[in-house]
Amino acid sequence: MNSSRYKLVWNRRLGTLVATAETQRGVQGEPRQAEMGQGGTPLKSKVSLAVLTALMLLPVGQAYADNLAVGGESGGITATVGGAATSPPASSGGTLPATAGTDSTGQNEAFGINTSANGGKATAVGDTVTATGTNATAVGATSIANGNNAVAFGGSSQAIGAGATALGAAAVANGTNTTAIGNGSSATGNGAMAEGAGAVANGGATFSSALAIGQNATATSTTPASPIAIGPGAQALNGEAVALGNSAVAQGNGAVAMGVGANAAVAGSVALGAVTQATGNNAIAIGNAAVASTNESTALGSGAVTRAATNVSSVTLNGVTFGGFAGATPTGVVSIGTVGQEHQLQNVAAGQISATSTDAVNGSQLFSIASQVAALSNNLTSLTTTVNTISTTVSNGTVADPTGTAVGTNSVVSVPNGTAVGNGSNVSGQDGTAIGTNTTVTAARATAIGTSSRVTGTNGTAIGDGSNVTGTNGTAIGANSQVTANNSVALGANSVADRDNTVSVGAPGAERQITNVADGTAPTDAVNKRQLDGAIGSVRDEMSKNRKDAAAGTASAIAMANLPQAVLPGEKVVALGAGNYGGQSAMAVGLSVATQKWMVKGSITTAVSGHGSVGAGAGVGYRW
Repeated sequence: MNSSRYKLVWNRRLGTLVATAETQRGVQGEPRQAEMGQGGTPLKSKVSLAVLTALMLLPVGQAYADNLAVGGESGGITATVGGAATSPPASSGGTLPATAGTDSTGQNEAFGINTSANGGKATAVGDTVTATGTNATAVGATSIANGNNAVAFGGSSQAIGAGATALGAAAVANGTNTTAIGNGSSATGNGAMAEGAGAVANGGATFSSALAIGQNATATSTTPASPIAIGPGAQALNGEAVALGNSAVAQGNGAVAMGVGANAAVAGSVALGAVTQATGNNAIAIGNAAVASTNESTALGSGAVTRAATNVSSVTLNGVTFGGFAGATPTGVVSIGTVGQEHQLQNVAAGQISATSTDAVNGSQLFSIASQVAALSNNLTSLTTTVNTISTTVSNGTVADPTGTAVGTNSVVSVPNGTAVGNGSNVSGQDGTAIGTNTTVTAARATAIGTSSRVTGTNGTAIGDGSNVTGTNGTAIGANSQVTANNSVALGANSVADRDNTVSVGAPGAERQITNVADGTAPTDAVNKRQLDGAIGSVRDEMSKNRKDAAAGTASAIAMANLPQAVLPGEKVVALGAGNYGGQSAMAVGLSVATQKWMVKGSITTAVSGHGSVGAGAGVGYRW
């Protein structure tokens, strides 16, 4: 020791000599209590005498090369310099010397009972103190400094490892460059640091660094890691966890909790703000009392709460279903409020609008769309001619004329005012319309509606899957209906109209009835069965009447033919006859006269039938 810069004084509290600056005055500890050896001699005087004797024995130039140990027991003092003990006064009694430099190193200093300093420039002060290692320093009863540049200050403090520092009663620093500051603090692991009473920093079994600052703060890991806990009662548990704030808790690798009572309960979770809770995997809660309890979720703002995500692949509005949404299966949610405490999301940039976009849209974008819809609604009843110059193509359609519209993959419009809607639809006839997959219109002003429907006749119309019109002004309605004649109509599935100016409701072998036909009134109207049955009944009645009349006439003829006639000249005969034919009967009355002079004979007859008909006849004959 350099006596020109330091001096030894008695520390009553430690019970031994300590080195102090020469400017320091008085006895350290309690100066008014003198230490006494045997025989009433003050212990301080005995110690000073022993120290002085030891210093006087040092050769010139040896102050920095030898070791110094001062110790004693029961009033006895032993001073050892360079490994050689001085003789204490005869009244000193038994001794328990301190040791310094037992390993032949230099400049070690040990002060106290059962105290040792080894390693070179090591210093041990206090009873049962050990300082081992170059520049190791241990101060305080039962303190230990083991390692180069290790420092232990405080009763029962321990600094184990090169550069380890333990400050405070029972403080423990275990590991290279570890630091424990505060009563009962503990730091384990290379570079670990615990600051505060009861603070614990444990970087794992392989001694990785950890940091705990604050009373009862804890930073521990079961695997090599560097957890950080700062604040009273803060806990950073397992892996690279970080807890900042009073009672903040971060559990799991990468978990971060900042704020009073903040809790990041799962690896990778983040809780920022007082009493925030992030309990879902990779959840983030930011703001006072924010709660992110679902996986991959984020709660932003005071009191914000997350709930489970919902898959949305389509939506139905007013009976219309919209689908094909991007991002239909979300993995998490972002909440900026809770039910009853919703927050506006302001200053949002305009989001990209496309079939694959998942951007949020702002109010101005919604306003623009609403304005366009309102303008369209107002103009639907008064469309201007500028609409005729609009060219529309959707989903890879091809339009050759700006007035055409093609909607659907591979749809084609090659003429003015044509419209093709559906994949593979094709319009090559001016003003034509084709609606449906693979529909075709090749004639002007024609319309085809239905999958694979086709019109090649001018002004033709085909409605129904597979319907076909080749005749001019033809109309085919129904699946696979066909019109091959001009001005003809085929109604119903598979119907065929193959004669001009006809309407067909079926096909040969597949005829149909036409039902619910009203009575015809005009000469060219169709009649229904009721009207036909009435006409046939009338004809039948008339024929029956005519048959009866004919039979009655025949019966009358028979009756008149059977009337007896006058034969002799001058003879007159009145006769009565009867006849029957076809169920009809007749009576005849006649008068016949045969002249006597002129050889002439004449007759008059009348017949009445049972049918009510009356007949009459007359005849003249000449006889010779």
